Amino acid sequence: MSGLASQTRSRDFPGTVAAALDAEAWLAKESRALGLGADAEFAINLCLEELFLNAVQHGRANRASISICTEPDGVRVEFVDDGAPYDPTVAPVRRIESSTEDFKIGGYGTGLLKKFSRRMTYQRDDGHNRLVLEFEANAGR
Repeated sequence: MSGLASQTRSRDFPGTVAAALDAEAWLAKESRALGLGADAEFAINLCLEELFLNAVQHGRANRASISICTEPDGVRVEFVDDGAPYDPTVAPVRRIESSTEDFKIGGYGTGLLKKFSRRMTYQRDDGHNRLVLEFEANAGR
């Protein structure tokens, strides 16, 4: 990832669906400001939208924070929430097995996270889920 200096941007959000939209807009703006490519911006936003909405809707999170950091070999994004414990690194990956006519929404988020990030690490500490996702930066746009 030559050409991108190490930088970190962070922001806290309330645990609401509306805040998930704010987080998406903030991440898009920060991705561009950090010089990330369109593919990285898309992957990061898609994964963080999934995490944020699940933390709020299923984990009942009241607060979430997002940090995005450029590194020499890519981009590290940390998502922290105060919702119910959930470790997507060990959750089963659900696959679409039948025709789209029978398709039921839900349960595909873990596969999405694993497909778009190059690595995920999780820990639960002090009542918070802490998930770190690593991405390629594809700086060349």
